[in-house]
Amino acid sequence: MNAAIDPMIQVNPLFMRMDLLIEVGKLELAIANIRRQKAANEAEPLIAPLASRIARLNEALGRLTA
Repeated sequence: MNAAIDPMIQVNPLFMRMDLLIEVGKLELAIANIRRQKAANEAEPLIAPLASRIARLNEALGRLTA
């Protein structure tokens, strides 16, 4: 069977939005866990990339609703 991906497939924006919101929630939980388990000076280097990812996801969410 020759299965090709149809370039015209559209993803429902509602599903994409929910996926992004779930990912933001997971990252926020991870940040909360790090803050709870680590000293402030140890936590910041671990939190910075997660916070950056949240910012990028929030930008994507903003574009979806526009």
